[in-house]
Amino acid sequence: MSDPDHSLFTPHVRWCLHRAFITMLIVGPILTLINQWEHVRSLDFNWWKVALTFIVPFAVSLSGSLPRRHPDPGA
Repeated sequence: MSDPDHSLFTPHVRWCLHRAFITMLIVGPILTLINQWEHVRSLDFNWWKVALTFIVPFAVSLSGSLPRRHPDPGA
C-alpha cells in the first residue's frame, strides 16, 4: 500500500527542506538588518515583520527547488 514514489518526504524533498532552512538562516537576518535597521538599533522590533522576513526566503527557496508534479498525459 505504501508506494515510495508517492511518499510526501522523499529524500529529494527532505534535501529541499534542509536547503530552504539554511537559506532562511542566512538570508533572514540580512534582510531583517536591511529592512529594520532603525528598529534593530533600538531593540523595538515589529515581530510579525521579522517572522515574514524569515518565512519569505524559506518559501521562495522551497518553491524553486521542489519538483513539479505534472498530470500524467497517458492517464
